[in-house]
Parts: sequence; structure tokens; C-alpha cells
Amino acid sequence: MHNSTISSSIRSAIRPFPRVATYPTSWNGEMTFEQISEDIRPRAAKMLLRQYRVWAQDLDDCLQNGLMYVWEQLVADRDFLAKKSRFEAALVVCYRSKSTSIRKQNLRYEYMEDFWTKQDFKHPEEMRIGGLERFKIAGERWATWATLTDIRIDIERAVLTVYEQVKDDPAGLLALYAATTSATSKDLAYVVPGKGEDAIRWRAAAIRNQLRGMLGTLQREQPTWREKFDAGEVEPAMKLLERHPEHDIKHAAIRGLIEGKTSRQAAQVFGHNVNTLQYHRRRANKELAQVYGCTA
Repeated sequence: MHNSTISSSIRSAIRPFPRVATYPTSWNGEMTFEQISEDIRPRAAKMLLRQYRVWAQDLDDCLQNGLMYVWEQLVADRDFLAKKSRFEAALVVCYRSKSTSIRKQNLRYEYMEDFWTKQDFKHPEEMRIGGLERFKIAGERWATWATLTDIRIDIERAVLTVYEQVKDDPAGLLALYAATTSATSKDLAYVVPGKGEDAIRWRAAAIRNQLRGMLGTLQREQPTWREKFDAGEVEPAMKLLERHPEHDIKHAAIRGLIEGKTSRQAAQVFGHNVNTLQYHRRRANKELAQVYGCTA
């Protein structure tokens, strides 16, 4: 009789396992996660909007992040909210909403629709699409890529115009290639029989001047050291020449450049090997450009 009474009391205490998991809360007893979410969501939303300064468009994402954290903690420990008040539970949602990360992202980027409504631009993408900010062009308000694209289009049109002029001249085509790439006249010498380095060099120089004139604002603004020297500014060149003794090949290279002699003429006058002198003339040309603070 005693055993049957114990068995009956045990059976009466057994409850079926709920199909939906419930979790103990300090403010309303056992609740499902959906009930907990509906209970703390309004308070958490008000705190996010007023205290955390979350934009309305980001509110749902912030709430989802915070409630997901609460659910993960309840799965790991069903008593997670057993000793927390409704306010503390909402505060956990706010803490884990990633509102700071979302705010930083919003400050970094601006939606095109928002910008369009604030500004009276017909094509706002020309003003705001970025990606090249570190190459920002001074004095311009629009996106850097727009200016660089315009420059590239201008260059392509100028090169095509020159190409139409020289397309029937093999040496002219080589000169155009030398003027618009890193290839030198020496690299292209005698590709066309009878057209050596000098024939390509002077054609390439003429093409460069023509391209500068066509491109207008892309012309170089700084004069070369030769132009400054011919204008009467001779002191930097003389000081550079005085650094080297007269018998030094560097002295001959600098002096030959200053006097406007070719490599062969300078080699004959100063008694040096023409190939060795050419090497030092290239270095001397860079040094002259450096002391004059301009392009070579």
C-alpha cells in the first residue's frame, strides 16, 4: 500500500516535455523565447533609439544581434534570465546589438538615395563614388575617379589622333610607341631598316610636344634644367661642375651637357670612351635636374 502511494505521487508529478522550450525569468516565470523577445523588444528598441542613437533603418539589425545573443546564452544556460529583471534583459540586448560597429559603418558610407535627396545633383554618383581618395586632386569637389577617367579619355583621343597622322610611316609609329611607353629610342633603333636611334628620337620628341599641346592642362608646368640654364640661371650647374676635378670623367660629362655637345663630340674633345661617357652623361643629367629642382 505504501509503495503504491509513492508511485502515484511520482506519476502525478510527471509533466509532459514541452514541445517549445521554456526558460525561467525573474519577472514572469517560465516563458518561451518568442515571449521573452516580445516582452523585452519594445524597451530595448526605445533605449537603442534614444540612448544609443541608432538610426531607425538599423534598428531591426541591432535588435536581431542582441536577441540572438540572449538566445545563445539561454541555450547554454536556461537560467540565464532567472535573476535578471526585464530592464537588465533589455540592457543585455543593447550591449550586444553591435550598434557601435553599425554606426561606424554608416559614418563611413552614405547611401546614394540619401545623398540624392539632400543634394540637388543630376548625377550624384559623379560626386560621391570613391575608391581613390588617397589620390585626391586638390581643388576638386567631385570624385577622383571621374577626373582620372576624363584624363584617360583625353589621352586616348590625343594618341589616336597622332596615330592617324603617322600610321603610314613605320618610323613615326616607332616614335609614337617610344613617346607613349617606357621604351626608349635606343630600344627601337633599326627595327625599321635605315632608321637608327636619332631618327626615332627626334620624331618622338616632336610627338611628345604635340601631345602636350593637345592635352592642354596636362602640359608640364616646370621647365627643364636646360631651359633654366639657357635663361641665365647658371649658378647651380657651375657649382655641380666644381665638385669634380677637370680630369674626372664626371666633369667631362657635366661640361659636355652644359655646352650642348653630343656624346661623340664630348668624347673626342675630352678624350674619353664614348660608351663610358654616355653612362656618366645620363647620371649627370639626373644630377643637374636635381640641383635645379625640376624635370630632366
